[in-house]
Amino acid sequence: MALALLLVIYVTFISLGLPDSVLGSSFPAISANLGLSSDLAGYIGMAVTVATILSAFFSSFILQKVKPKYYVAVSVFLTAAALLLFSFVTRSTYWAFFPIGFLMGLGAGGIDAALNNFVALHYRAIHMNWLHCSWGIGASTGPLIIGSFVNPITDQGWENGVRVLSYIQFGIVLLIFLTLPLWEKVAEKKQGKKELADEAPVRKGDHHLLLHNPVFYFAAVGFFAYCALETTSGFWAASFFSHAKGLDSSLSASLASLFYIGIAVGRFFSGFISLKLSPKWMIRLGEAILAAGAVLILIPVGPYEVAATGFVMVGLGCAPIYPSIILSTPYRFSKRLSQTAMSMEMAFAYLGNLIVSPLFGLVARSMGERYDLLPYVIIFLAALMLFMHEFINARLKKRDGSLSSEEMEEYTTRT
Repeated sequence: MALALLLVIYVTFISLGLPDSVLGSSFPAISANLGLSSDLAGYIGMAVTVATILSAFFSSFILQKVKPKYYVAVSVFLTAAALLLFSFVTRSTYWAFFPIGFLMGLGAGGIDAALNNFVALHYRAIHMNWLHCSWGIGASTGPLIIGSFVNPITDQGWENGVRVLSYIQFGIVLLIFLTLPLWEKVAEKKQGKKELADEAPVRKGDHHLLLHNPVFYFAAVGFFAYCALETTSGFWAASFFSHAKGLDSSLSASLASLFYIGIAVGRFFSGFISLKLSPKWMIRLGEAILAAGAVLILIPVGPYEVAATGFVMVGLGCAPIYPSIILSTPYRFSKRLSQTAMSMEMAFAYLGNLIVSPLFGLVARSMGERYDLLPYVIIFLAALMLFMHEFINARLKKRDGSLSSEEMEEYTTRT
């Protein structure tokens, strides 16, 4: 029963990744086919991100009334519906990309906040790492599906590729609805009826308790710094190789993919390593590898392969951090507050995506294409993240020392 639900959750994480790459992978064909400016993709992407932030933030309020299993099912349905509507946009109705993108973001934020918390409470760390690896499978599969439908000469056919993705999403929605009874059965089996009853809803007063906990603000800034680092590194890697290393655009784009390969491979192996290390040490390990990679990128002379190796290492370092932060949430804030904390953390995480990457691009261009500043930004964000997490560790060490074994049970997570 638990295995069956876990497989459904794996499929749902793949579905979370599928829409994430649709805009970037399809818009070159869309802009050429419909005669739209390529810059439009950036503005649509902002609409998606803003909606994701709002969805993640308000999900903890919605979950006071709605059970997580229903919220996840509806959220996946929203992404499926958004993809289907996306495929019918024409040149005369291009403005519809913005409300459709907003709808897609609402679905993505709900899935992220509710599903991550359920996994953190009920499954081991190895699954948290592999689930986020499966997100990468979805994100990398989306462009392949769309690319197989696009005519390279006429740029037509993108809409058929997007529709196929929407049909896959609708199939996953059906699978989730058919397996809804498993959610509570698995939770009850793993934690017992009493704990399930205490944990299931987000209760009034939870936000008040969370916002009066200083640890939350350090955790939120740490999550903000991590996601800003990941997004900025991935988005501007190609520009770094092109402007700082003088490589052609084709090779630069190919080398940028090394960062994401590092994340995907790293999360696969992080699953095994998490069997031996706690989330706290997984974060430290990731930060150490990430910092070493940033130093390699920083080296101004030598072959570009040195910097390329650095980006792989930054990706490898990023790999365990995101899943480990999520997995640490019930331990940091208690099982009762974990859903509220998860939702608020996700909002800050997406805020990092929204602000820092565009800001870096603006600053780099205004200074004369100074994309060689990227490793300094990576090091600064990594240092900020490290400080936040170590402050939390010190604070929680004092807290744990003052709790009885019965009280500590409220902060115990499955590792």
